[in-house]
Amino acid sequence: MAVTADPDDYPHGLWREILNVARHAPSPHNVQPWRIQLLSTREAELFIDGGRTLPKEDFTGSFLISAMGMLLEAIDLLAAPHRMRLEYRLHQSAAWFAAKASADHEHGLIPFAHLQLIESEDVEIAYEPALFRKRRTCRISLHATPVERQAVAELTALAQRWGHCYRQTDAPEQIERILERNIDAVFHDMNVAGYHDEITSWFRFTDRAAQRHRDGLDWRCMNLSRSEFWMSARLSKLLLFPPTRAFFKKRYRKQLSVVPTIGMLSGKFFVAENAVDSGRFLMRFWLETAKLGLYLHPYGNLVTNPEAAAWLQREAGLEDIWLVFKLGYADEPPESYRRSLEEILVS
Repeated sequence: MAVTADPDDYPHGLWREILNVARHAPSPHNVQPWRIQLLSTREAELFIDGGRTLPKEDFTGSFLISAMGMLLEAIDLLAAPHRMRLEYRLHQSAAWFAAKASADHEHGLIPFAHLQLIESEDVEIAYEPALFRKRRTCRISLHATPVERQAVAELTALAQRWGHCYRQTDAPEQIERILERNIDAVFHDMNVAGYHDEITSWFRFTDRAAQRHRDGLDWRCMNLSRSEFWMSARLSKLLLFPPTRAFFKKRYRKQLSVVPTIGMLSGKFFVAENAVDSGRFLMRFWLETAKLGLYLHPYGNLVTNPEAAAWLQREAGLEDIWLVFKLGYADEPPESYRRSLEEILVS
């Protein structure tokens, strides 16, 4: 249905306008774990799609819950230009949802929150809607240009306002140590049966598969050839086999290309009660990088792999690190597909 000048001229018009942009919010492996039922022009129900969780990787459930928080913040930010704000009420405690998300898949809808749009003149338009499409995970090479000091200051201040800490390193030697440890963690985890089977179920090896599913890890966005992407999933033992390991480590490092800056976020992310607000913060942080002309790419294995996470905390001298990413300026990276609004809505 086409959007008219006044979204309230047709059923659920405002919701549809907001959600059509909010559906571009990020989520782990682009799983898009949300479903929404529109109840009226101002109220809706938000669900977790039980078949779109990552229990073998997200063992605390915090990343899944933070993804729901990112969507909530996206809706709130996109309501602001309409002089609206979002109020929501969780149906269970955050700890209950985190335990549910870290358990085995439950192929059904889990009621998460009741949503209501409230008219308000006291709203700030913090981010233009176009930034939700400009914000992308960037796996292509970054430019060698250092991140501007003003940008660092703004990201640091934003993190502090939300109770988190942002720190970065531009030291080439330390960056190389972190990248090497990330590669080792990836190679290890790709040979752990549960992790391997879970993540590769989200790999999209062909254009046809990517367009059919419109989720997951699309080979177009991975900065790898289709054959390399396929080999990483189907022949992962080669990543540990001594004669081939060195070759693939070198190839992987080349694929990462120029990394001028490694950023880190730390805070009480893995405390379930904080996960929704952490996600809300991350939505703003990611939009802020887009506003500043920056791109990032998270290195999840440095957080979810216990040995790598412990090493990174020692290396960085920073506790409670929950997100590690390359950061910098780049050419526009490919955009991941998203499920259509009709696929997300519950009848």
